[in-house]
Amino acid sequence: MSQDKSREFLHSGNDKEKFKFFYKATLLQHVSELLDANIGNIESCKVYLKANEETFRPYEQKLNKLDLEIRRAEKVDEMAQEVTNLRKKLAWSQVYDIDRKIEKAAGCAEKLRERIPVCQERIDAHKAILGEKRDAHSRKNTSISDLISRNDRAKEAEKKLYQDLTEVTQEKVQLEETLRSKVATLERKRGKKRSLEMHVREMKEKFEENTQVEENERVEALRALENEIDLQKGERRRMQEEEEAALRNLNSATDSISERNKEIEDRRGKVSDLNGYIRRLQNQQRNRLHAFGGEDVIKLLRSIENHENSFTRPPIGPIGAHVALAGDDTWALAVEVAVGRLLNAFVVTNHQDMLALRRLARNCNYTNLPIIIYNFEHPLLNLPPRMLPNPDLITVMSVLQSENHIVKNVLVDHGSVERQVLVENYQEGVRVVFNTRAPNVKEAFTRSGEKMFMRAGGQTTLPKDRNIRGGRLEAGIEQRITEAESDLSRVVEELRLLESQKRSAEASLQDLRRHLEKSRRANAEISQSISRKELRLRDLKFQAEQAASATMPNTEELETEILDTEAEARKLERVIEDLRSKVVDVNAKQQDAKSKHDSFLDSTKDDAEALRKAADELQALQEEADEAANAVAHFTKIMKDRVLPELQIAEEELKRLQSEREENAQKASQICPGEEVERLGGVSDSTVKLNASLERLMDQVSREERHITPVDELQRKKSKLEKKVFKKKHLHVDLKQRIEAIDNVYASRRSKFEHNTAYLSRQLRWRFNDHLKRKGFSGRVKIDYEAKTLKLEVQMPQDASNSAVKDTRALSGGERSFSTLCFALALHEMTESPFRAMDEFDVFMDAISRRISLETVVDFAIQEGSQWIFITPNDISSVKDHPKIKKQQMSAPRL
Repeated sequence: MSQDKSREFLHSGNDKEKFKFFYKATLLQHVSELLDANIGNIESCKVYLKANEETFRPYEQKLNKLDLEIRRAEKVDEMAQEVTNLRKKLAWSQVYDIDRKIEKAAGCAEKLRERIPVCQERIDAHKAILGEKRDAHSRKNTSISDLISRNDRAKEAEKKLYQDLTEVTQEKVQLEETLRSKVATLERKRGKKRSLEMHVREMKEKFEENTQVEENERVEALRALENEIDLQKGERRRMQEEEEAALRNLNSATDSISERNKEIEDRRGKVSDLNGYIRRLQNQQRNRLHAFGGEDVIKLLRSIENHENSFTRPPIGPIGAHVALAGDDTWALAVEVAVGRLLNAFVVTNHQDMLALRRLARNCNYTNLPIIIYNFEHPLLNLPPRMLPNPDLITVMSVLQSENHIVKNVLVDHGSVERQVLVENYQEGVRVVFNTRAPNVKEAFTRSGEKMFMRAGGQTTLPKDRNIRGGRLEAGIEQRITEAESDLSRVVEELRLLESQKRSAEASLQDLRRHLEKSRRANAEISQSISRKELRLRDLKFQAEQAASATMPNTEELETEILDTEAEARKLERVIEDLRSKVVDVNAKQQDAKSKHDSFLDSTKDDAEALRKAADELQALQEEADEAANAVAHFTKIMKDRVLPELQIAEEELKRLQSEREENAQKASQICPGEEVERLGGVSDSTVKLNASLERLMDQVSREERHITPVDELQRKKSKLEKKVFKKKHLHVDLKQRIEAIDNVYASRRSKFEHNTAYLSRQLRWRFNDHLKRKGFSGRVKIDYEAKTLKLEVQMPQDASNSAVKDTRALSGGERSFSTLCFALALHEMTESPFRAMDEFDVFMDAISRRISLETVVDFAIQEGSQWIFITPNDISSVKDHPKIKKQQMSAPRL
């Protein structure tokens, strides 16, 4: 292999030239030429054999003619004897005809007699069934009446609960509206009172400002008012802190209720999932197929059975019904995670069967049916040990068993079960997949359902899907149902506890809201009081500066009006407090009525479902009772109208035939004894047919006797001619056997040649890809023996598009050289040669590629054992010393 050869091989881009190179290097071309030469010689021998066969065909024609004449003469003798026999049979034919009629009439009468007890038995059986169905119908009617009355009572109760809920809701709305109206009225009264009080104070203050005593009192009032303002400001700060603390507690309680709601919804979802899971397990317990598609797959299997003629070969499926776990259920969950998607699949043998199966699935409303096309003629796959993981590892294929080899092949080809490893726990999976990187291991599955694999150098671990609770191949369904029911009881108890905690938290939340509202009102009131006192303080200071004389005003009417307004305000406050307490009570009543209404609706669902099922069963019982009544009427009519009249007619006809038979037997015994006719085989035809046959045979015998040759003379001629034909045929058969043996040997060698070509193609593809991996490349070799083309595809590790280079001319010089090297090494493994040489194979490579290439060829040469010569102008110091390696470095050329 030289650099020029590499450039010529890969730079040309001619797939046919590459194929010639491969075909000649593997000696397939030489073997093919030898086989082609042999087929020409075999065809020449077959032409000669055919010509030789034509030489003795005239003798065979003469023999056939003699055989015809002999058979004709023998037939004439047989016809003469048949004439005599027919005359004897004719005498007894009428007797036999009557015997047959008697036998037929007796059989008919016997059948009619046998039908009488059968009809009576069926009448009695259907009457018994009719009685049972009517009794069951009556009982079911009574049960349905009870259910209907119970359902009516439930509807009345539900209607009353709904009416109560509506009334409570309306009462709540009316109370809230009245409360808002009263609060607004109270605010107006308070505002009016404040206005009147302010006006009275202004009138009195103007009068008091004119006197010195009043001035001193005003100063004292100012000091007292300032002290009150300071005290109320301190109280307001304390109340603001309490309001903030109450708000924090309210937010905390709200968040707690939200968390409870999430947990309740989660538990309700678990309850629904567990109920569905238990139903699926119960259906699977009744019918194992239910686990691999539910009712849809059962309907589909019935449809396939009814339309079996629509398929070339009956489909196989679902796959889960054809496999089972070997041993206990230890690996059931891991196997479910590994191949669960294939357990529902069906297998067909061709595309037409796939379309037919898809059509039947649509008719059964099975829309997402997975279908796999696989050739049923393929034998069971025999995987070599080098393609399998370490025998110490447990694979999915080793724990699955199936009697159908097609199912095994599909699991290997489409599920890669031979390379899916089962491990005990995560630590063992890390050791097998990530640390040691065991060969031929695609994925690992832990007993708890985790999936572990390596992709593009990255370590990936996927947790178990939460929707997968257990493996569908497990045998202990009863135990799984018990465990699921135990889990359901536990989750239901947790749900009840959470709902109780939620109700307590909601009650606490209402208390916190009331406390917060009370704090806000108190804070607002004290803030308003402070504002009023500050305004009053400012007015007092202003009035002190402008004291003037004035007379004492008359404020009795205003004070009377203030007292009346205050009394009305206190009365409104009491009314408002009563209304608020009523609103709280109505809220509690509304929540209670709503919970009762919802609980009652849930409790009536089971009764409605039971009523529907009972109605269906009642209709089925009525239909069965109608069928039984129709059957009784039908068999009674048959007995009366057909069986008894026909039996009487048959017995009368039998008596008449027996009398007629005695008369005809006496007449026939005078011509020939009956024993002689029995020795001749009896009489099977009617008298008319025998008479016609006798006349026809007598005419035919008289005509043939005038034209035939004696049988003995014809036999002598045939014997002489057979001896001649035997000699020629013996030689012909011997030659034909020899040619057939040669042809069979050629066919065997041609078959082996084609098998070897296919094997060499796979071997070249595998070895080429193995060598490319030394540099992180990947590639494929596509060989078409009919078109005589060879295509190379190379995938670079730095190519993010994940697309292979299909034209080698698009590769760089180093990549082309390395690809050529890998291709050449793959061919070297497939050929034998004592000496091999490579010249400047690493010239256009970079340093890393050159080192990898040199290590690759040296390791390969040591492993193969033949003598190799590598010529390179580059540094070879990286080649390690070895007893089988000899380095020779030439001195640099002198200038």
